[in-house]
Amino acid sequence: MRENIMRVRELRPRLKEWIDQRVQAVIDGDVDDPEGTFVHYWLKNGRGGEHFRREDIVFECFHNFLAFSQWGNMIYHTMALLDAGHGDKAVRSWFQWTMTNSPDTADGGAFTPLDRYVMELFRTVSPNGGSLSTVSTERGADPRLSNALTLHPSASRDPRQWRNPDEFDPDRYRAAPTTAEDAETRSRQAGLARCPFPPTPFSVMDGRRAEMTNSAFGAVYGVVDGTAYPVCDTAGYAPFGYGYRRCGGEQLTTEFVKEFLRTVWSRGIEFTTLDLEHSEKLPVSPRTVIDDNIGFRQGP
Repeated sequence: MRENIMRVRELRPRLKEWIDQRVQAVIDGDVDDPEGTFVHYWLKNGRGGEHFRREDIVFECFHNFLAFSQWGNMIYHTMALLDAGHGDKAVRSWFQWTMTNSPDTADGGAFTPLDRYVMELFRTVSPNGGSLSTVSTERGADPRLSNALTLHPSASRDPRQWRNPDEFDPDRYRAAPTTAEDAETRSRQAGLARCPFPPTPFSVMDGRRAEMTNSAFGAVYGVVDGTAYPVCDTAGYAPFGYGYRRCGGEQLTTEFVKEFLRTVWSRGIEFTTLDLEHSEKLPVSPRTVIDDNIGFRQGP
C-alpha cells in the first residue's frame, strides 16, 4: 500500500501537467465536442476571474480522478448486494419492484423510484467513510485551526434521523425534506430565529437559463429553466456530506449508478460471488482494497 501511495505522489506533478494541457486543448478547440466537457462550462463561468481560476479547474479535474475511486467501491458493493446467492434479499426485491414500476417516471415526489433506490444504496453502503473540514477555533487568546470530522455511515444510520435505519427502504425518501423547500419555513421548523443560510442564487454565465442556489442549511442545488433539481436535505442522509461542503458531483454520481442498474436490468445480468481460494486484491482508492471475487452471467 505504501509503495502504491508513494508511486502516486511521484506521478502527481506529471498528471497535473497533462490535465493542464488538456484544459488548453479545450480552450483551443482541439478536442471533439468541447461543449460536452465540464471544463468548457467551468471556463465559461469562471471567465478567467479570481473565483474559478485555471489552476482551480486543473485541481478539480485532478480531484475527480480521485473521486472516481468511490464509483468503483460503490459498484463493487452494489454487485455484492445483488448477488443471486449471497446478496441482500431486500435489496434484490426492491430492485425488481423498482425496475418493473416505471423507474424513471416521477410519481408525485421530488425523486423517481430509481432515484430513491440509488439514494438508499448510497445511504446504506456509504462508499465515502467521512468528510473532513477545517474550522477556526479560539483557545484562550490564540486562534487555532482545527478539524471537524463527519462520519457518513454513522450519520446515515442514526435512529434519531430515520425509523428502522438499518432497514433497506427507498420509500423513506418520499417524505424526506429536500433543498427546494422554503428556507424560512425549514428554519422555523428547526426552531431557529432566522435562516442560517439565506438563499444566494448564482446565475450561470454560459448562455443557459440556469442558476445555482442553496437550501436553508447550505446545500447547493441547480435550477434550470425554472425547474429545481433538488437533493435530499436532512442530517440522516450523509453519503455526500452536508451544506456547502456537500459533494458537487452528487447528482452526476447518482446518474452513473442509475445507468449501471438500467444496464444490469435490461441485459439480464446476474452477479455471483466466486469461491476463490486466493482472490486478487484490487486497490480502488488510497485507503480501500477490494477482493476481485464477483463474476456475472448475462441472460438471453
